[in-house]
Parts: sequence; structure tokens; C-alpha cells
Amino acid sequence: MTIADLLPDDVETTLSGSYLAAMSAAQARDLDAATIFFEEALSLDPKNPFLLDRTFTLLLANGKVEQAFPIAERLVATSDISRMGQIALGIRALKNKNYRDSAERLNKGDRGELANLTASLLAAWAAAGGGETDAALKIVETTQGPPWFETFKLFNMALIADLAGRQADAVAYIEKSYKSDPSAMRVVETYARLLARAGRVTEAKVALDQFAKTGAALPVIQELSAEIAAGKKPAPLVASATEGAAEILYGLGAALSTQKGGDDVGTVYLRLSLYLNPKSELATMALAEVLRSSEDFARSSKIYDKIPKASPLRRTADMQIAFNADAEGKRADAIKDLKKLAVSDPKDPEVLTSLGTLYRNDKRYAEAADYYSKALAVITPDDPRNWLLYYFRGIAYERLNEWPKAEADFRKSIQLSPNRPDVLNYLGYSLVDKGMNVDEGTALIKKAVNLKPDDGYIVDSLGWAYYRLGHYDEAVAQLERAISLRPDDAAINDHLGDAYWKAGRKLEATFQWMHARDLNPEPADKPRILAKLAKGLDRVDEERVASATGNTVTDATTAAAAAPMPTTLTIKAGDSLWKIAEKLYGNGELYIRLIDLNRGKLRNPNRIEPGLVIEVPAPDSAK
Repeated sequence: MTIADLLPDDVETTLSGSYLAAMSAAQARDLDAATIFFEEALSLDPKNPFLLDRTFTLLLANGKVEQAFPIAERLVATSDISRMGQIALGIRALKNKNYRDSAERLNKGDRGELANLTASLLAAWAAAGGGETDAALKIVETTQGPPWFETFKLFNMALIADLAGRQADAVAYIEKSYKSDPSAMRVVETYARLLARAGRVTEAKVALDQFAKTGAALPVIQELSAEIAAGKKPAPLVASATEGAAEILYGLGAALSTQKGGDDVGTVYLRLSLYLNPKSELATMALAEVLRSSEDFARSSKIYDKIPKASPLRRTADMQIAFNADAEGKRADAIKDLKKLAVSDPKDPEVLTSLGTLYRNDKRYAEAADYYSKALAVITPDDPRNWLLYYFRGIAYERLNEWPKAEADFRKSIQLSPNRPDVLNYLGYSLVDKGMNVDEGTALIKKAVNLKPDDGYIVDSLGWAYYRLGHYDEAVAQLERAISLRPDDAAINDHLGDAYWKAGRKLEATFQWMHARDLNPEPADKPRILAKLAKGLDRVDEERVASATGNTVTDATTAAAAAPMPTTLTIKAGDSLWKIAEKLYGNGELYIRLIDLNRGKLRNPNRIEPGLVIEVPAPDSAK
């Protein structure tokens, strides 16, 4: 793609235009266009430090690392304190095994804690590449950083010592790192590799098994466990200084990309890691995930597809490609891809669960329940981690009106993990709404609210529970709070309307129902909302009961409907909308039709001024 592909033929490029287009494209996360426009702006103002820095950064983020180096040279020439420019050039020198030049580059400039940490660790690997192991270890040891850095520092010292053949030192360093944080995957992996090679196979197996119990039994760890169990001696984690430096950039990049606002820097670090070690599958996966989290799904899938077919990570990559397809609105393709994975391994609970969730999101609840059942059939049923599966299947059963099955799954989910507010709320609300066990349902919802007090849906459930108990003032208080948390939810507005009506605040009820009507409610809910607007809640409830019992309800508006109806009416002293509706239609509750037709005129329906002319709907439209 070039500038010509982005602009019409008759448009002349200018510095300000290119800059503004670049900023707009960057804000829209269009890396290709942003890079091209910044390059164009830079060509028009080649010594501008800001343009040099942004162009350099975007070229890196876009994977055009080789193209970024000439910009980095210009950047450091313009501003010798450009830390990232020097780091990039130092990385290039390290890859080319120019270790002395690399160290000199990495020791220049000062651009903040992160860049300084990065540069120091990379300088250590440059020293290690030049055979200066003691100097490399000293650099790492004397580098200061935040509390989390201690684990990372010891981890790198272990890798440097291992690369130099100092096995005893490597084991000592990694033992300290592992003790500091036994949940860090690369630390656990290195710990197991070093111990297994030192003959301490049992300890290596225990570490891997304990890590797997945390729920993070990643394919990489599973493969290493199988390798050690087969009596093989695992290879070192890194086999060169270049790979060690790439590991630094991968570790920092992956961590940064999970932090708010850190995805741009994380992307740059991961791109540089892959420049040093293009075969790093973990860095590839991390980069694809960053792009996915940025909603760049097409680019993310292309990165995932670079994972080799024989890799233990390939199955995970294929799953993520399917999720990207679903995020792009291609749910049929996503389901098709996941079904292929299910055929290749019918006992993969993650794939089966994902299929269930896609079907549930598509409101195909029978298929969803079927796949959730298949997933539950291949796992340990009483594992606390499986609470979510029972919850999801319970939702599917509830939507299928198979309440006994749904209730059993919700209760099983709560048994496995008692403090999940969403599950407590779903079961509690269902019990309340069905009128089966309102007291228990209310208690469950109260617990959910205590666990998650700012969730509008859960607060709405508590309000609805009070409504079903007949505590209308308490219902109003909770539902008003729910509206403050979720103002644009149709169901909550509808609930508040009902509570207002029962509390005697009928005008306010009407406005809430109108709002609910305009917020695209569920198809099953809309007819009842419209009926309440036309007739009022009491009338609708009477008709519902009558329908259930086979009785009929007398229509009080029948006689009034035959009378002539004016199209406009002038308000007189003492008038109210209720009185007007009662006079015209024989039913005061139909005042809401007057409100609906005269929204622009009735700023406050409780106060209508004499002399105001309002429009009056015909009797057939007022039913």
C-alpha cells in the first residue's frame, strides 16, 4: 500500500494534511495507513523529531523492523537521548553479533525506567554473546527495578549462566527465581529444564504438575512434562545470546500488553523479539493476542496462522482464529472451524465449551446444551474450576424452559464455587420471577449484590425481588439505582415502570415504559410494554389472569369509543390528563396515550397549564 492508494489522484499532499491523516489513522488503529501518512509527513519535514519518533515507532509496530532502522539512525542523530532508537540499533548490532557496538548503543541515552531496564538486560546479553559471562551477570545483578523485577532478573542470570555452561550457578539462580514466583510460566519451564538436566527429575515433575493444577496447563508445559516423563533430557531454554535477548523482549512485551495503555509499547517489544528470534512461537502467540485485543482481527489471524502445524500451540492458534472470525461477524465460519477441531480431538473440553458458547450466543440453546454436556462428560465433574460450565449449561436449559435441569446446574455451579455473583443472581432472579421460592431467591440476590454492588443487572434483580414481595417503595429505590448503573437497558426501565405504577406514581411509570419501548426490548417483552402503555399495568394484569382462567374482562371504553372525538382539546382550569382520558374514553388509565402523542408539549405531565392545546388520539388508537 502507498500514499496513492489512500488518496484520490487530484489531491495534493501537504504536511498538515498528512499529519492529521496519520493521527486519525493511528487513533482508528489502522497501522498501515498511519505508517504511510507519517512517512509522507516526514518526507515533507525530514528533521522533525516528533515525526521521526512516530514514524519509527509505527514502522516497528507494523512489523517493518528493517525499514525502522534508518529512521532510528536519523532519530538518534537528531536527539541523542532517544532511548528506544538506541535500543533498536543495539538490537540490530546484537543480531549481527557486533556485541561491542551493541553494548555501546544500549548504554546511551536515558528515557525512563522501562527503557533503562530493557537496555541494561539487553546489554547483559550482548556481553554474554561476547563471552563476558561475569560482566553480563554483574550488569543484571546491579540493575535496579520495581519489586517484580527481582524474579525476572534471577531468571535471566540463570539463562546467562546456563548458556556459559555454568550449570550449578544456573540451578542456584533459577531456584531463587522459582521460589520468588512459582506461577511464572517461563520461570517454571526453565526450572524444570535445568533440574531435569541436573538429574533432579522428580523435582522437575513436581514443579510442572503443581503449575498444571493452577489451571494453566499450557501446551508448552504439557509437552515438556511428556518429554521429561519419557526420560529425555530437555534442551536449554535459549541456545544463544540472540535468543536470550529475544526472551527479554518477549517477557516484557507480553507483560506490557496486558496493562492498560501498554499495548502499543508491548507490540513494539514483541516485534523486536521476533526480529531477533522469528521462530519464537510464544512471542508470535503474544503478538497475535495483542492485535486481537486491539480488535485488529484479520491481522491477528494472520499472525496466529504462522504457528507451525506440528507445534503444540497450533491447536490454540486455530481456536483463536475461529474466535477472531466470530468477532468479525463470521459465526458460521467460527463454528465450522471449531467443529473440525472437535472432530480431531473429541475430548478437548475447551473446544467443546467454546462451541457451546458460540451456539448460546446465537440463541441456539439446544445445541449449546448438547456441547456443554459433551464437555462435562470429559472432565472431572467436581473440579471447582468447572463451575462456569454448569452455569452456562444452566442458562441454555433455562432458555429452553427446562427449568428442573437448569436449576440443578445452577445449584451445582454454586456448590463448586459459592461466591459467584452472576450465578447467585441468575438462580435468585429465576426463582423470584417464577414465583417458586421468592424468599430464597431474594436471599441469593442480596448475596450477589454484596459481592458485586455496582452491577446494574444484579441490583435490578434485587429491585424485582422486592416488587414480587409487594415491597414497592423498596423496589423503586433499588430499581432507580439499577437505572443509574444501566440507564439504557430496556428490561430495567420496564421493571422500574411497573414499580412506579404499583407505588402510585403512574405518570412516571408511563415515561419509563416509553423509554423501555424505545430501547429495543426483547421481542417477547415488547407486546406487554405496548399493552401497558395502552391500558395500564392493572388492566394488563387483569387480562393476563383472565386469559389464564378462561374468563373475560369488560372493556370500559366500548361505549366511549362510539362517541365523536375531537382531534384537539384546550386545557381548562382543574383539568388533569387522567380526568380527560376518563371523560373521552371512559378509562382514566388511557391518559398515557395523551402523553405519548403530546411529548413535545407536556414537559411535566403533572402540571398542565390552562389554555394549552393538546392533540387527542382517536378511540381506536387509544385502546
